[in-house]
Amino acid sequence: MNIKSQLQSFALKNGFIVNKAVAPNEIKDFILRFNEKYESIDLVRIGGDGDGGYLLPDNFKSVEYCFSPGVDYTANFEGQLSKDYGIKSFMADASVSKPPLRDDNLIFISKFLGSKNDSQFISLSDWIEDCIEDDMDNKILQMDIEGGEYDVLISESAKTLAQFSSMVIEFHGLQNLFDRYFLQMVSTIFEKIYQNFSICHVHPNNCSPVASLNGIDVPRTIEVSFIRNDLIEKFKSDLPVSLPHSLDQKNVENKPDVSMPEPWWKKDLL
Repeated sequence: MNIKSQLQSFALKNGFIVNKAVAPNEIKDFILRFNEKYESIDLVRIGGDGDGGYLLPDNFKSVEYCFSPGVDYTANFEGQLSKDYGIKSFMADASVSKPPLRDDNLIFISKFLGSKNDSQFISLSDWIEDCIEDDMDNKILQMDIEGGEYDVLISESAKTLAQFSSMVIEFHGLQNLFDRYFLQMVSTIFEKIYQNFSICHVHPNNCSPVASLNGIDVPRTIEVSFIRNDLIEKFKSDLPVSLPHSLDQKNVENKPDVSMPEPWWKKDLL
């Protein structure tokens, strides 16, 4: 057994897994692709200040439904959609017994969103089918499920995701992009999304600092807003992308803000 194999065996016996580190050019390619898919879009903020508020294109007058897995202590996002636009939100989370807001437009199930269907989990495609059957009216997705997004996005097809006119997804644990296998998984997920969507906003959650390696900066948690490609021209802005956006707010008020590293979004760096 060579030294590398001995180290891996020792690490495994002691509860550690040693994976292959990513080459700098590989993660730079992922960031470059992210930058290339970023579009300047006119945005509005839904959900109020602080955590739970998101920036999305203002197509809400044509939206009938919101699918919102992950229920927190507030439902300001879903509450504003109901109050201002009459949008019905379907909410799912097995960690709580009910949504934090009473509203006839909030429909809750006590299940986690995942890659399978059983007593505790439901897949996104089956959840949509259960809620609205084959209703093709415009719908949006707001997903913050603390790392479970990867199982969901791996298992669901690009066709299922394309049912949404816009999506905002919080991606967790992105410091693991410095691991080759995690980078490959996330790259595959983003390429699936890119088949029908472009990025219209990104906001780092300031719950934790930026991770850095070999001069490459990666926010650990980011909220990414996507717009379906067929809607870009309708909502396209004449202004260049500029971050932070004037409507951005810190997620955690008593922590320092985190800036999105410029190579992810600034076009003149390409």
